[in-house]
Amino acid sequence: MPARYLSPAISDQDALALVVVPLVGVEATIYNDLWNAVINQSLRPGDKLEEVAMSEIYGVSRTVIRKVLVIMEQEGAVSLPLNRGAYVARPSPRDALELCEAVGSTCTYIVGKLADQPQTITVEQREKLARHVQAETEAAELHTIRRLHMEHAILLALIYGNLVLATQLERAASRLALALSAYQGVTGNISAVQYTAALNQMIFDGRKEEALLTVNAAIERARKSMRFAAATGSVDLKAILGRG
Repeated sequence: MPARYLSPAISDQDALALVVVPLVGVEATIYNDLWNAVINQSLRPGDKLEEVAMSEIYGVSRTVIRKVLVIMEQEGAVSLPLNRGAYVARPSPRDALELCEAVGSTCTYIVGKLADQPQTITVEQREKLARHVQAETEAAELHTIRRLHMEHAILLALIYGNLVLATQLERAASRLALALSAYQGVTGNISAVQYTAALNQMIFDGRKEEALLTVNAAIERARKSMRFAAATGSVDLKAILGRG
């Protein structure tokens, strides 16, 4: 079964705590396949998710497919307009800007708290952050690096220890990833690995102001990279979900 998170530092237990409804078996496979396709931009905002096609792909009833889609709608990843099928969610331009603000505010709060008391970060947690940086270093594809970059923020929230904040950040970051997929007009943050490693060190050193400036600058780059226009089209779900 494919994993929800790429980062080796986010455990299965962490992932389970962050999902709206725990899923197992084929339901979890469908959920993770769709999630990975959305975040990797194989599926783009506005793409239609044909329930009949997915039923054939996974050999399950439409009831099972609909259950997964409803959960993903609750998380903001899927849109289910009445009697019109299912679509990858498309955040509006206003949503995109508000998501930048929400993610930025949450990240700066968490980073500030961690930098205020770096001595509370355990050796095990520092090792997790190091494993995450290594995963980013080894990633060869830009979308993978971007995705790990997002997961780094979630990892910091988990290390901070407030599960409510971590869950809220995971939801907002997921929807921000959709917004970037729809509207981003440049090829992105090649220096993501350097950013992640540098931010970790600032937190460890207690350099709070520098860390906050670094986070705010990253969010501002993401905001400025969005161009509010996007195209949609038909998609081959069997090819995208790896069941062709």
